[in-house]
Amino acid sequence: MYYLTRMEQGIAVSMRTNTGSAKKVLQQIVSNGVQCVQLDALHDDFVDMTESGLRDVATTIRRLGIRACGVDFLVSPETWEEAPERTLDAFSRAVAIAEAVGNVPVGTRIAKESEITESAISIGQQSGVLLSTHGTNPPEDPQVGWHLPLALLSKEDNPLLALVKANHAPLAIRLRGDIVDETSLEYEGTRMVLRELRGVLDAMCWNPMTILDCDCDDTLSFVKAWQIAGP
Repeated sequence: MYYLTRMEQGIAVSMRTNTGSAKKVLQQIVSNGVQCVQLDALHDDFVDMTESGLRDVATTIRRLGIRACGVDFLVSPETWEEAPERTLDAFSRAVAIAEAVGNVPVGTRIAKESEITESAISIGQQSGVLLSTHGTNPPEDPQVGWHLPLALLSKEDNPLLALVKANHAPLAIRLRGDIVDETSLEYEGTRMVLRELRGVLDAMCWNPMTILDCDCDDTLSFVKAWQIAGP
């Protein structure tokens, strides 16, 4: 069995790819030895959460001996455009969760430049919370963070070259798919060689958080692949 070393303590498991109550998912993450979790603001247990509920979440995370590295608010870009007021209200609740667990970033799929993006950035700033967007390239706005899903990067003509051309490191990279050949990640017909990816990250002196968008039962296989691929 593989266990997390100090180098792999920068690995988090996403709640959104797991089912069950929030408490159950957190306990499953702990049982696999992972020390970080990417919370999901859209989880049923977090909807319409009171201030007391927010404190309970923070307390539960501390009691389990883990920490939150971020909060997902991954509604579609179309949802932001079609229902802006309702979406901003829900985003505000995601920001409240992020603030309660340590002012961690909120990952989104919001448009990079729009009026609603400016409103969301402002909401986050008022609580000391960074808004981060998903994409293959970093946002131009320095007020916005960058989450890099490998599932998107792998669809580029030359994924590693695209990464090298980025003008700064991502806050986090996100792994999703199936582990094949020990150190490759396959998703929807595309493949990313993790050994090559980690070589680029090492050469660039980048050390982003690694978020596993996988089932808790698959955590150790992802960790093993990440360890073997390491520089």
